[in-house]
Amino acid sequence: MNLKENVINVVSWVTKINPQHICMTTSLQDDLHLDEIDKMSIILELEKWFNIELTAKEVDQIETVKDMWDCINKYQSRYAA
Repeated sequence: MNLKENVINVVSWVTKINPQHICMTTSLQDDLHLDEIDKMSIILELEKWFNIELTAKEVDQIETVKDMWDCINKYQSRYAA
């Protein structure tokens, strides 16, 4: 699985929403109707899954699945270099 699939699968697993209904442009609030607690649950799981820790500023800027991917990708790129 690639990073995109992993992020989508974590979102799906935490929210119990079929991954076929989740794409990179999916809005956590508008499309998935998630509240801040749901969002934090996803972020905590992603942090565990990828062994990273997002800053409060990064968390505040997350609105879509792609925003999550961007944060994780940034950390992975940083550690891969």
